[in-house]
Amino acid sequence: MALGPLLFGASSTLLNADHYGVYFKGMPVWNGKVLRRHGDVFERTSRGYYRAHGRADDTMNLGGVKVSSVEIEKVCNAVDESILETAAVGVPPPGGGPDKLVIAVVFKDPQGSKGNLNSLKVSFNSALQKKLNPLFKVSHIVALPSLPRTATNKVMRRSLRQQFSQIGSKL
Repeated sequence: MALGPLLFGASSTLLNADHYGVYFKGMPVWNGKVLRRHGDVFERTSRGYYRAHGRADDTMNLGGVKVSSVEIEKVCNAVDESILETAAVGVPPPGGGPDKLVIAVVFKDPQGSKGNLNSLKVSFNSALQKKLNPLFKVSHIVALPSLPRTATNKVMRRSLRQQFSQIGSKL
């Protein structure tokens, strides 16, 4: 999907990135103006309507099943009262193959929660398999003091994916 280049509320610059490269490079021209790339995935239904599927970089393919990070996080956040928030990221393994599901966890009390990551992994797997898909499996849990966020408070899963890919052989 593309948007008209002059959109109220759209950014005009990016910090630490090429604004033109991210939003306009390679996009078609309409009415003499280059269209702006949109970051969400949309599906056109057989009746001609459009259905929004969320951020393009916030979906992953786990064992042939496309799933939204938000769906996984909703289940994981409810597993234990000690969890403040989670971020689900699909990390490609170093040698190729299906993505590994890595969950970044922020605990309400970071001091007392790091010892239970193995039991938390078992709980996450059980909940995900019961509530979403029996094939889903958490490969690794990473405890963080906070999740990386944009200026508008959106979780930067792309940043987490990059970080976890660099330590991929340990996952």
